[in-house]
Amino acid sequence: MATTSSAHHVFIITGANRGLGRAIAKAVADGSEGAGETRHLLLVGRNKQALEAAGADVINSYTRVRIVGDVDFSEPPQRATERVVENLKEVMSELIQQNRSSSAAEMRIRLTLVQNAGTLSNLAKTVDQYDGDEVSTYTAVNFVSFAALTAGFLAFAKSCAHADRIAIVNISSLLAVKAFANWGLYVAMKAARDQLLKVVAAENAADSQRIKTLNYAPGPLDGDMQAEVRARVGDAAQRNSYAMMHREKNLVSACATAHVLCGLLDAWEFESGAHIDVFDVAAPSSLSVAAVAAGSSGV
Repeated sequence: MATTSSAHHVFIITGANRGLGRAIAKAVADGSEGAGETRHLLLVGRNKQALEAAGADVINSYTRVRIVGDVDFSEPPQRATERVVENLKEVMSELIQQNRSSSAAEMRIRLTLVQNAGTLSNLAKTVDQYDGDEVSTYTAVNFVSFAALTAGFLAFAKSCAHADRIAIVNISSLLAVKAFANWGLYVAMKAARDQLLKVVAAENAADSQRIKTLNYAPGPLDGDMQAEVRARVGDAAQRNSYAMMHREKNLVSACATAHVLCGLLDAWEFESGAHIDVFDVAAPSSLSVAAVAAGSSGV
C-alpha cells in the first residue's frame, strides 16, 4: 500500500453496481488519499459481475474493495443483514489483526453505511389502486430491509472499541418531505426511512460526535431510474417537466452529487438526523449533466 497510516475507513454501499451507488463508490475512493486514510469499500448488491466491474473502476493504492454480491433485499431481511454484517466483521477482524501493534488510541477506524438500494413504486397508479400484497411487498424491500440493516450495522459498530466515527446515510429524496401525485408508496417509504434515522440520532444524542445519521437527497438524477419515471409516471405535468430537464441536460449528475455527499461526510459538521438536499449545499447549475460535461462542475 502507498500509505502507512493507521487510519482506516470502512464504507458499506448498497446498490453499488450502477447509478448513484457506483458513483458514490468512485467518489469515496477518489477522496481516500486526501483524507489521509485507507478506505475499504464493501460493495453490496444483487449483480456480482456488475459489482466487480464497479470495484475495478474505483481501486487505487489507498482503496481496497470487497464484493458482497448476490444480496437480494427482497429476501428475508435478516438473511441479507447477516451477510452484510458478517463481511463487515471479517474486514474489521483483518484490520485489527494487521494493526495489532497499534493501541486503540493510535488506530482509527471509521465505519459508514450508505443505504442506497431501493426501487420505484408503480408510478402509473394512484393510492386507491394499490392492493395489500403490493403494499406489503414494496414495504419489505424498501423499508423492512433498510431498518434491519440499520439495526444490524449499528449494533455491531457500537460494539467496536476502535470505531471513532459511525455514520449511517439514507439516500433520501425531496419526496420524503414533499408529496407528489402517483408516488404514494415511494413517498411513504422515503419518509419512513428519514424518520427512522432521526430516531437513531435521538437515541444516540449523548454520543452525537461519534455516531451520526444523515438523510441525503441527491436531486433528480440522470439515469435509468429517471428514464423509467419519464416513461411511467401517471401525472402528465411531471412527465413534461422531467422530459424538459432531460432534454436540456439539467438533471443532476450522479458523479457531482456523490462528491457533495462525500464532502459532507468528510467535514463531519452536519447535524445528526438532518435531511440535507444537494441543492442546500451546491448550486443547481454546478450539478447538472451539462455542467459536468462542460467541466464546470468542480468535480
